[in-house]
Amino acid sequence: MTSAARMQIAILFFTTVNILIFTAAVYAATLFPPLLPHAGFWIGAITAAGMFVTAPIAWFIGICLPSVWNDKLVARPSPLAHAPTREI
Repeated sequence: MTSAARMQIAILFFTTVNILIFTAAVYAATLFPPLLPHAGFWIGAITAAGMFVTAPIAWFIGICLPSVWNDKLVARPSPLAHAPTREI
């Protein structure tokens, strides 16, 4: 796999996990009464901490995951696909 594919996997994982972290931060800051007066700060702090934590994890997954995949399985045409014809 190319480094561009590895980077795309890392970005996909990073983005997905940060969406989950942001959602969890919003729920935590608004449902936990002591955090509610300063909800904006806590949402930002939890989200920023999550970005710093998930960046190295996403990079590691982006490097390791393509070695598990088999290019022959990805590139093989489906046995269910029909051969292209000009008939309508």
